Amino acid sequence: MIELFKNKLIGNQLINKRLDKDRKHHNKFPLNDAKSIGLIFYIKDSEQLRSTLNESKIVDKIFPKGVKNIEFIFITEEKKIEFDVPFGYKIIPLSKVNWNKKNPESNIENFIKKEFDYLFSFTYGVSKILDQLVSQSYAICRVALGEHQDVDSHEMKLTYDQVSFTERIREAVDILHRMHK
Repeated sequence: MIELFKNKLIGNQLINKRLDKDRKHHNKFPLNDAKSIGLIFYIKDSEQLRSTLNESKIVDKIFPKGVKNIEFIFITEEKKIEFDVPFGYKIIPLSKVNWNKKNPESNIENFIKKEFDYLFSFTYGVSKILDQLVSQSYAICRVALGEHQDVDSHEMKLTYDQVSFTERIREAVDILHRMHK
């Protein structure tokens, strides 16, 4: 219950940070034409974080060869990370986020403002924080990979039988390829 309240409270604080209302989001952009992809995660515990980090290392082999820029950002409830993090991956403990900070911009704000061709989001449970961040994204197409994610924040929500992140991203890429043939 406290977790849902925290998500709701932080989500309400984020709602006030509206971005450009004229931005167009759609799912008509072929994945094969994508040059930049962002992946944003909300992972609660250390074991899930470690597992998802390991799985995400092969993402560059799953996406089309034309994708030149792949960026990862993980938001976690873990205060301290006790294992190695791959180079270029950003892990941000929720406790370190200052949601009211105006300047300088945080890693999260900078990530959300990037104009990715695709933004994939993933969480194992309910996360209003992730849904709110995705709703503010400048990405052309926002794809939810988690079964508990809000459909209003995304252009596509793909549902799966698969449990692992790698299986979900493979299935999403396959579906996107079939959509744009």
